[in-house]
Amino acid sequence: MKIKKLFNILNQITPFFLQEEYDNSGVQFADMDEDISNILLCLDVTEEILQEAIRENCNMILSHHPLLFQPLTRITKQDNPLAYKLFYQHINLISVHTNFDLAENGLNDYVGQLLGLNKIASLKSSPEKIYKLAVYVPEQYQDPLREALFQSGAGQIGNYNETSFSLTGKGSFKPMEGTKPFIGQTGKRESVNEIKIETIFYERNLSKIIEAIHKNHPYEEPAYDIYQLEKHSSAGIGMVAMLKKQKKLENLCQKIKEQLSAPYLRIIQANQKEIQTIALCTGSGGSLIDQCVDKQVDLFITGDIDYHEALKAKEMGLNVIDIEHFYTEKYFVPAIRKQLIQYQIPEESLIASQKMTSPFRLI
Repeated sequence: MKIKKLFNILNQITPFFLQEEYDNSGVQFADMDEDISNILLCLDVTEEILQEAIRENCNMILSHHPLLFQPLTRITKQDNPLAYKLFYQHINLISVHTNFDLAENGLNDYVGQLLGLNKIASLKSSPEKIYKLAVYVPEQYQDPLREALFQSGAGQIGNYNETSFSLTGKGSFKPMEGTKPFIGQTGKRESVNEIKIETIFYERNLSKIIEAIHKNHPYEEPAYDIYQLEKHSSAGIGMVAMLKKQKKLENLCQKIKEQLSAPYLRIIQANQKEIQTIALCTGSGGSLIDQCVDKQVDLFITGDIDYHEALKAKEMGLNVIDIEHFYTEKYFVPAIRKQLIQYQIPEESLIASQKMTSPFRLI
C-alpha cells in the first residue's frame, strides 16, 4: 500500500479539514508514492519512537501530536534534532490530532467507551456539514445506483448505515439536438417511470457521491438535487454522557483511575453534589469549561487544567477530574489501529509503539 492510499483512508476516518485552526494535522513529511513497509502508531514523536521505528522496519510513523506545529524557515541538526533525524532516516510522518479528537468513533468516543460512558451529545459540535441527496433514476436501474451511493459513504445516520427513502413517480424530458439520449428520441418528449432516491451524507463524501451518480446513472445528464441540512453532525470535540444512577465523586475517581491506569488524579471539587451528567475531553480541555456549564454538566473529565482554569471551574460550580494529558491520549494507538483494521489494512503492519511514556516523573 502506498502512503497516498493511507492518507486517503485517514481522510475518510477523520477528515483533515475538520482540524482546529491552530493545528497542523496531515502530512508532516512523506513521499506519497512510496510503498509502506510497516506503520508505527504513537502519541508523540520522540527520539525513542524514532529508534523504535527503525528497529521495527517502519518507514511510516502515524502520530497523534504533530511534530511540526509552526512553520520552519530552516532545519538544522542543532536546532531541530528530531526533525533532522526523521528526514535523514527517511521516515515518513503523518499526524491526526484535533480532527481525530472530534471524529465520530474517534479518541473521545474510544476513551468514553473504556469508562462505560454512553454518549448523548458532543461537548462542542463538529463544523462538518450534512447534505441531503435526491436523485431520479429509471426503476430498473435503482439498485446499482443505490449500492454505489452507499459504497461512497451515503446513508449513515448515527449507528445506522445504508439508510434511504424511495418514491415512485413519472419523469419527463425532451432530448434536443446534440444529445445522445439513453431513452427516447431527439426532439420528442419522453415520459419514464422513475424512482426518487433520497439519502444523506457528510461533507467529506461530497465529491465521491457526485462521482458515483455520474458513473452509475444510465442517463447522459442525471437529475439530482443536493442541499445542506440544518442538522448537525453527531461528531465534535469531547462528549457528554448521562449515568443511569447518580454516583459520589470519590467513587467515580477510583473507578476512572483504575480504568485508565492513571497513577494519580487531580480533583477540583466545586460542590458536594452527586454526579449524573459527565463531560469528557481527552487532552487539554480547559477551554471547554463554559460549554460544560452551559450543558449543566456535574463532572468534567479532562487533562492539563491549569491553575486559573481550575479556579474558574470551581467558581462556576463545575467539578473536574484532571488526568495527566498522557493518560487520556495514549489510547490514540488502539483507537486509530481499530479504525485502520476496519479499512482492511493488515494488522501485522500496524505496530503499536512500546516506547510511549509521560514526560513527567513523580517524586
